[in-house]
Amino acid sequence: MKKRLLSVLMAGVMSAALLTGCGSGSTSQETETAVEAVSVDTSVFDALKEKYGSDVFEADSNYDEYTIIEYTIESAGATFAATVSRKSDKSEYQVHCMFYGDEQVSVWNGKEVTEDKTGFMGTDTPLIVEAAEAEGTWIPVN
Repeated sequence: MKKRLLSVLMAGVMSAALLTGCGSGSTSQETETAVEAVSVDTSVFDALKEKYGSDVFEADSNYDEYTIIEYTIESAGATFAATVSRKSDKSEYQVHCMFYGDEQVSVWNGKEVTEDKTGFMGTDTPLIVEAAEAEGTWIPVN
């Protein structure tokens, strides 16, 4: 299923690049339409939203893309859904989750955690971002 999703996403990106790079005179609006035509299978997100209910947070509108993953902190024995929002250039990520009844929000710039609402996510934020990148399903923030 991940391979099929990746194939659909790659086809859309390649189509958008083709429209942009061929000098066909296409406008940026035509390119955006081509990219929007790519459908993303959100059934995994829907399943996580159903499983975790109100503990799944919406994407932050200050970011360009987001994903929702299930993550486990082994040392705490806790599994939760994390909404990871990112800038399109991957310069900044925000992790938003519910951990043991506390809302957690942290920001990672690829080198360090620059914000940590509760002070508990400094170690796990880069690991959550790494897991989100490995999963690879990113959706534009509307």
